[in-house]
Amino acid sequence: MRKAHHGGTGTWLIEGDGFTEWKNNGTLLWIHGKPGSGKSVLCSTIIQEFIRMREAGLASIGYFYFDRENTEMQDARGLVSSLLIQLSEQSELCSEIISRLYSAHATGSEQAGDDALLECLKDMLSIPGQGPIYLILDGLDQSPDDPSARESVLDLIQLLVQLGHPHLHICVSSRIEADIRAVLRPLASQTICLDEQSGQAEDINNYINSFIKTNANTSQWKDEDKEFVIKKVSEEADGMFRWAHCRLNQLRRCLPEGIQQTLGEFPKTMEEEYERILLDIDANKWKCASRLFRCIAVAARPLHVSELAEFLALDFKPTEFPTLEAGWRPKDPEYAVLATCSSFIHIVNVNGSLVVQFSHLSMKQFLTSNGLTAQGGPVSRYHFPIEAAHDTVAQGCLAALLHLDEHVNRSSIANFPLASYAAQHFPIHAPSQYAQSYIRNALKHLFDANKPHFAIWVWIYDVDDTSEQLMTSETPSQPKATPLYYASLLGFHDIVQWLLSRKSSGLNDSVGYYGTPLIAASAKGHYEIASLLIIYRANVNVNGPDGRTALYSAIEVGQQGLVQLLLEYGANTSYQDNSGRTALDIARDRGRKEIVQLLLDHHNQMLSF
Repeated sequence: MRKAHHGGTGTWLIEGDGFTEWKNNGTLLWIHGKPGSGKSVLCSTIIQEFIRMREAGLASIGYFYFDRENTEMQDARGLVSSLLIQLSEQSELCSEIISRLYSAHATGSEQAGDDALLECLKDMLSIPGQGPIYLILDGLDQSPDDPSARESVLDLIQLLVQLGHPHLHICVSSRIEADIRAVLRPLASQTICLDEQSGQAEDINNYINSFIKTNANTSQWKDEDKEFVIKKVSEEADGMFRWAHCRLNQLRRCLPEGIQQTLGEFPKTMEEEYERILLDIDANKWKCASRLFRCIAVAARPLHVSELAEFLALDFKPTEFPTLEAGWRPKDPEYAVLATCSSFIHIVNVNGSLVVQFSHLSMKQFLTSNGLTAQGGPVSRYHFPIEAAHDTVAQGCLAALLHLDEHVNRSSIANFPLASYAAQHFPIHAPSQYAQSYIRNALKHLFDANKPHFAIWVWIYDVDDTSEQLMTSETPSQPKATPLYYASLLGFHDIVQWLLSRKSSGLNDSVGYYGTPLIAASAKGHYEIASLLIIYRANVNVNGPDGRTALYSAIEVGQQGLVQLLLEYGANTSYQDNSGRTALDIARDRGRKEIVQLLLDHHNQMLSF
């Protein structure tokens, strides 16, 4: 990605207050961002800035790039050795120190131990009266996450910071992985998150614009093609320099007629990058990582870190419903989530709350693509269809709700981070006609009025309450509307059938927002449920709080088949609601021409009898 560097890149960083403060007074600057966000591009800008200072005799500089392909460029020994050589070339006093080390080890015929190399570096950094020393360590996340590599580097950085030399300034760039975050966050005097910097997004857009207009091939495109590609690739990049680089590499040989097709293809180089990230996940964490990916992929809204971490406390079983194991809850949810799959996800601050997203929008597409399965091998196990992801989230949501008992109150609910999301959104993840049998059984527990779960769910979030007020009382109380009403409202056909078979109460009770279960089902267009309720003798002419019947609701949503069904079972077309309007008035007001004709035909047919 250093090749992606062009004039002006990183100016926002060099001229920013945080960088300036670190450059003059700070000890550790931590630059972090998601994979491919341009950390190395920025580090090259930083290095050039300090090379100019070195050439002017104003500073010393040492830089190191952690290279996963080179074992000598991965651990603390490789880092220290590189810094010793670089610093000795810039200072006679440093050169003398390394000469003494050389002599002490039989003029180089004996290999110096790690401790000896470290003492040599400490001596160089401790030389009195010297000017500022800037150490730039790029790509720390490329150092393997094991005790012999990355841990030794983190220990070294911590030691150097704790030396307390005011002239020593260390800059580290990395992805925000759990172990790196745990060490660097408390040490850093300045932290810059690239994903939150408008200047970084502007750099990416400038790079794309410059490439399209100066590349030998793309510069020959028509102006409208250039502008279209610049806009499209800038939107796709989503803060990732590498995505833009790969996409432009795809496009640079395109003729104009091939632009649209190429933009629709997934960049091969990004597939390889994503595969490598997945293969880097610990073998004993892949199931948990895959579970989190599924949750992020289909969540109704971005999940808070604490909500997502609850899925790590669920004991998923092959053919049984999962249970929430309180003892499995991580002490630090953010650390636990990052430790599971950090490079594939990104934690962002949204209105003061930490939420979890994929590092790039394309990662969802990659994980759900059939091409991932076709590749075989360990990486294919991360593939999932969208339906399977919804199944995972449905299980987690229902497990969270069924874990609550009659002792819950407004204070203790805070101890169940997933409860609010589960209560509000589980219906979109658990449509009963697609659910596994154990999910249907869990739904039966939830909709059983003889158990506490139904009342607790409605207390946390009442899907029938348009005000969306949460937990208006200190403790749960039995809702006015029945389980049958809520199941009809949400379209849970199997649960409605189960409740009717148990002769559950409330078939014709008008107590919900819409009134009866039949009106609720009609208002949501649930034809099969309305038909089932009618078979069990639901009264089609009971009116709701606004004076409207199921027929009115069916007309409102334009369900012609449902209107026909209600008419066949004796729906009263001449009835007037609280506003004095008939069903025909409603159909005309809504522009339902087919239903208007259906009502007129029905009226004429009734007159003929």
